[in-house]
Amino acid sequence: MTDASSAQRVFVDIADQLRSDIEQGAYADGERLPGEDELAANFGVASRTINRAVDLLKNDGHAIGRRGSGVYAQTPLAIRYEPCPDLAGHQGKAGAWSAGERRAFDIDLTGVTAEQPPAGVASALGVGPKQRALTWTARFSVQGRPVMLTRTFVPAELVPMTCAAKDDASPRRLAVLLSDLGLSAAEGVVETRGRAPSGEDCDLLEIPVGRFVLDSRVTVWDAQMRPLAVEQTVMDTAAFVVTHSINLGEGR
Repeated sequence: MTDASSAQRVFVDIADQLRSDIEQGAYADGERLPGEDELAANFGVASRTINRAVDLLKNDGHAIGRRGSGVYAQTPLAIRYEPCPDLAGHQGKAGAWSAGERRAFDIDLTGVTAEQPPAGVASALGVGPKQRALTWTARFSVQGRPVMLTRTFVPAELVPMTCAAKDDASPRRLAVLLSDLGLSAAEGVVETRGRAPSGEDCDLLEIPVGRFVLDSRVTVWDAQMRPLAVEQTVMDTAAFVVTHSINLGEGR
């Protein structure tokens, strides 16, 4: 490692130390971290280096800034998320996903709008530039902290004149919605990727712009391969652990 790269790594090493201190309980959840000047003196570095280190902590969920008050330690959540639930199965009970102990999500925002969907969603649904989709939006929180957004897009032509937002926190909410609309899904594909958050994501999830989100999209078709819906789930990466079940007993 060159001297230049070593110098660039200083803020990473400081973030590693502060992160370790938080995880080992040196700073309790919600406890104010030492101020910038104190940390700079403790580590023997410039204030800018401390700023970069603290930004790393904010971006991975180990710290939260409060305007005019300072920066506080935060214990990241560990919500288990399985990205491909069986839409026809019996996982519909709220609380199928959990943070620490099993608990249901709280839903603190819902709404239905008619709008032109984002380009990628419009392409998947076969919606033209002047066509609209009905969009169901919900925000999910755990322990008072927003952690996940879902947006379900259905071509407006497939939706009855009357529809309403539903407070459904279950993994089967997409299947329930389609059933309520009289639509029958026969096939689905799940795609999950990391990306930078949009401005709306940052506002609704209350996250810093430097924190990536997980974007998981389920696209479903009917038996005639007509696209019925796209459900986009945007997750705070500091809150979720993505899990997959595997069966190691096959072939014995």
